[in-house]
Amino acid sequence: MAFKTIFAAAAMLAAVSAPAWSAEYTMSASADFSGPFADVMPNAMSGIETITAWWNKDVGAKLGVKVNIKIYDMRYDAAVIARTWPSILSRDQPIMHLGFGSPDLTTLMTRLPNDKVPMLIGTAMVSMVWKPEGWHFSIRPTYSHEFAGLLDELQKKQGRKLRIGAVSTQTAAGFVDQVKGVEKLAATYADRFEVVDTQWVATSPVSMSSNIRAMLEKNPDVILVGGTTAQVTATAAALEELNVKLPIINSTHNGLSEVAKGFDLKKMNGSYSAFSFAPDNQTNLPLRDIYEANKTGNGQWGIITTQSAAQALLALRVLEKAVAKVGKDKVTGQAMYDALLANKFTEQELLGVLPDLDFDSSAPFPIGAIKTKAQVVVDGKIQPLGDAWLPVPAFDKW
Repeated sequence: MAFKTIFAAAAMLAAVSAPAWSAEYTMSASADFSGPFADVMPNAMSGIETITAWWNKDVGAKLGVKVNIKIYDMRYDAAVIARTWPSILSRDQPIMHLGFGSPDLTTLMTRLPNDKVPMLIGTAMVSMVWKPEGWHFSIRPTYSHEFAGLLDELQKKQGRKLRIGAVSTQTAAGFVDQVKGVEKLAATYADRFEVVDTQWVATSPVSMSSNIRAMLEKNPDVILVGGTTAQVTATAAALEELNVKLPIINSTHNGLSEVAKGFDLKKMNGSYSAFSFAPDNQTNLPLRDIYEANKTGNGQWGIITTQSAAQALLALRVLEKAVAKVGKDKVTGQAMYDALLANKFTEQELLGVLPDLDFDSSAPFPIGAIKTKAQVVVDGKIQPLGDAWLPVPAFDKW
C-alpha cells in the first residue's frame, strides 16, 4: 500500500511539474541530407532542433505553447520541394517554414502569399528575389550587402580607394548577382571603391593561374570570391604559385570553415569571410552557451550551426510577438507574418547572434541600418574580426 501511495504521489507531482501545453504549432524545415550540402546538414538541423527544444522548455512552457519542428529532406532540389510542399501544407499546417537557400526561394516565393505561410531562411539574399510584398524573408541581407560591410571597413583602414578584383561564374545567376551588387556599391561610392576586374571561371576550376595573372595587372587590393569553395582554393593556389599575397573575401557557404576542410589556411593568412550574423567563435555569444547546454545527438557548434540556430531563434521570437498579439491559441501564418513586420527585434532578444533587426514589406531582408561581421585568418587560424558589428553603406537595388 505504501508503495502504491508513493507511486501515485510521484505521478501527481510529475503531472503538476510538466508543462501544460494549451497550444502546439508546427514549423516545417527544409534540409539537404542527400545533396550538395549533405556534409553540413547534421549540424545545421542540430541548430534548429536544439534551440527549439530549449525554447519549448524555458520560454514556451511559460506561454503554454509548444513548437514541433518537422524536417524534410528536400535535397536542395526545386523539383523535390515543389512535390513535397502541398503535403506539408495539408498535413502539418505550418505557421512558418524554415527554408534553406535558393531552391526554396525559387519554388515557394510566389506560392507563400496565397498559402499564408511566411518563410524564413538563414542564407543571404540576391537581388532577383528582392521584391516587395513577399512572404519570403532572410535573417541576412544580400551577399553584396555583407561584402560591402567588410569592404567599407577595409577601405577605411587603407585610407584610399579600395581596388576590388572579383572571381565568379556565369553559370549561376546568384553568383553573377553578387558581383553586380558590389559594382553598384562601387558606382555609388566611386571615390572609395572600384571593381578593377572580374574573372569568369568554372565552378570547379582546375587552375586559375592565368586568370589571376591577368587580374594582377589591374592591381587589386582584395579578391572577392563569392561562388564556390573550389574557386576559393583555386584562387589561393594561384596566388601562391605567382608568389603574391592578397586577401581573399568569401561568404559562409564557401567560407573559411569550408576551405579549411581541404586546404592549408596558413596559405590564406589575412583572408576573410563576411556574413551578417555573429561568428561561431566570438568570445561572448549567449546563443552558443544555450546551444552547448542543451544540444543532443551528434551536432557540433560551427558556422552553419550558428546560422541555423539564429534562423530558429528569430522564428521563435516572432512567435512570441504573435502570441502576445492574438493569443496563444490563435496563431496562424498570417499572425506570424504580421508579427514579423510589426515588431523590431533587439540584439539582446536575439542572444547576440544577430544585430537589431527590423523588417517591412519592401524587401525580403532586414531594413534600416544593416550590419555585418567577419572572420579573418591569422597564423593559419580563423578568428573573429573584432567584436563590433560593421555598418553597411547604403546603396540602391541593382
